[in-house]
Amino acid sequence: MTAAFLSRSVIVLLLSAPAWGEQNSAGKDLAAYARGVFADLNGNTKSARQHFEAVLQEDADSFPVARKTARLQREDGDLSAAARTLRSYAETQPDHLVSQLYYADFLENYAARDAVAQRAATKLLTEAAGRFPHHHEVYTRLIHLHENLGQRDKSLALFQAQLEAKDAGLEHWMALPPIAQTLLPGGSPELQEALEHITEKTVETGVQIAMAARRASDYYRQTGRLGKAIGVLQKHLELQPDSLDLRTRLGLLQLYDKQEKAALRTLQETLQIDPHQTLAHKALAQFYARNGNPDKSLHHRAEVLRIAGGAPDDFLQLADQFLELKKPHLARLILEKARFDHPEHPALAARLAIATLRDGDPAAASRLFRQAEALARDSGHPSARDVLDAGFQIEFAGALLQTGDRASAENRLRHAIRAIPPGKPGTSAHALRELARLWIDENKNFAPAASLLKRAETLEPGHPETRRLLEKTQRKTPSNVPLRK
Repeated sequence: MTAAFLSRSVIVLLLSAPAWGEQNSAGKDLAAYARGVFADLNGNTKSARQHFEAVLQEDADSFPVARKTARLQREDGDLSAAARTLRSYAETQPDHLVSQLYYADFLENYAARDAVAQRAATKLLTEAAGRFPHHHEVYTRLIHLHENLGQRDKSLALFQAQLEAKDAGLEHWMALPPIAQTLLPGGSPELQEALEHITEKTVETGVQIAMAARRASDYYRQTGRLGKAIGVLQKHLELQPDSLDLRTRLGLLQLYDKQEKAALRTLQETLQIDPHQTLAHKALAQFYARNGNPDKSLHHRAEVLRIAGGAPDDFLQLADQFLELKKPHLARLILEKARFDHPEHPALAARLAIATLRDGDPAAASRLFRQAEALARDSGHPSARDVLDAGFQIEFAGALLQTGDRASAENRLRHAIRAIPPGKPGTSAHALRELARLWIDENKNFAPAASLLKRAETLEPGHPETRRLLEKTQRKTPSNVPLRK
């Protein structure tokens, strides 16, 4: 970005404002400031630095100006000048915490191995800790600095002082766990005692905050106290009933604790508030699957895919289950979502055509079958070859029959029968029955139809539909030899 991007009115205001700036202590030299901004935007670091240094001399109380000046001095390769600028501001504004922390971070980032800089940072943070006792942004930096200097005794003393803090707020307690885990031996009674105290204080000072409640609940769960973990979340939800993530979390913990009725109530309440909570749907889908309720399990699985989408195989597996349960409309709905998410996937297109046919819409299904066939032939997808298998052709033939195109249906059935590999006797029998049914319905080829049905009986003995169709051919052609029992 350059100065050319600023509007003309802004430029005029900046360049014409010195008279106003003389009346305002926060901007005594606004024109110099504007020239510095323009120089910085145009990448002229040296010029920008000079302008901001001049502005800082006139407005030494402005931390944004001091910070900007130090940044330009650093970019100009003058770390010493940048350090002097930040140190001067921090020394003259000891109660301005942001400037103290900014200077400490500067020393850490650009002079971490310099002994003089380390002493300066230690002195700065120690004095800041006196002015801002138990402030998490101060003591965390100071402990980190002591650790870098190998001063574990000072780190531990400062940490212990934080544990004994009175009337500290949530941020104080939330900052302590990683420090405790760094300073105290893993698995030691000292660490356990410290984390226990910190967690109790976290609940006491901030259970209404989702992050605090989740952390405390996780601590109790990880230490084998599931009842306390549940209790923290319940207390949080009393104060924040619309905290849906933690309401779902509560339901999950109740399931782990074998409180199934309470868990179902919690998860269903979550979905009543917001039906788009995917984790709640996932939990209910798993619960109903384990407890022998496939209909409800499939419903919640479908909701997960509808809301969050998924991989093509996720959609295909769910659609196949709906089709097996004779619920083609639900299969069709989920596959329409799948096609929207994965428009180039041929297997999804083919399965949508099948679901649409079984849902009682042969005209739409015929169109979808043709689209799926074209997509599979043009696609380089690994599944494309399998899409146009015998099952697809048989279903396609069914759509053609229902829309009156019997000749095309017959051709597809003949092609399907020839293409079925020997290892699929059930599919072969199905195709033979469908072709025989077509001839019988047209009152033709009764003897060939009977022959097809006898082959089907050999491939799939005892199928009731084979026997029923064969009886039709026998009524039409009494001379046919009956099928042996």
